[in-house]
Amino acid sequence: MEKLAFAPMIDLPLAGITVSAFVWHFNRWAGHHDIDTSIDVASRLPVARLRVIALFVCALLVCWLVNFAFWSIFALLLGIGMAVALVTGGDVDGGVFGLWAAAYLIREWSFGFPQLVLHPQTHDTGSIASPADTGELVGKSGVTTSQLRPTGDVEIDGVIYSVASADGQLLDSGARVTVTSYRNGHPCVSPMPEPHDDG
Repeated sequence: MEKLAFAPMIDLPLAGITVSAFVWHFNRWAGHHDIDTSIDVASRLPVARLRVIALFVCALLVCWLVNFAFWSIFALLLGIGMAVALVTGGDVDGGVFGLWAAAYLIREWSFGFPQLVLHPQTHDTGSIASPADTGELVGKSGVTTSQLRPTGDVEIDGVIYSVASADGQLLDSGARVTVTSYRNGHPCVSPMPEPHDDG
């Protein structure tokens, strides 16, 4: 068990290298303009950096308190990936899948799950106008033809468009909305206030 003891000379540099790799990847990934999501990933970069640093500091503290080697977490993820690869008929080299899957989930969590949760819905392109064909819709109103969670479809002037909720609010089908802005090529809509019956 002594071999799995927490060793600052090994575990601290390893954690530092890992965090640096994440931050480097975050900077490159957030700078891509082809990320297919309805949120501004680049604006979440500072928070994502702080989250991943906090995550690894917490992991180091836990390992130090229980006297457990930090590098053993990587070995555990490799073992999980190897087991999954063997069960699914892959080869032993598939062990890196455990590391890749964990890194992907950490990245998604750090940025607020932009691709995993907020990825725009796919539709039949024959019936829905693509963002490139929408023109200037700001100020126009329409009715949602599907739920916005927070992306969905809205009918405006007889044409159905794929849109996103401006503030991430979930809207039901049949809600009246107004296009308020564009984000990453997607029209963003806000709910219209309900008319008051003064009579």
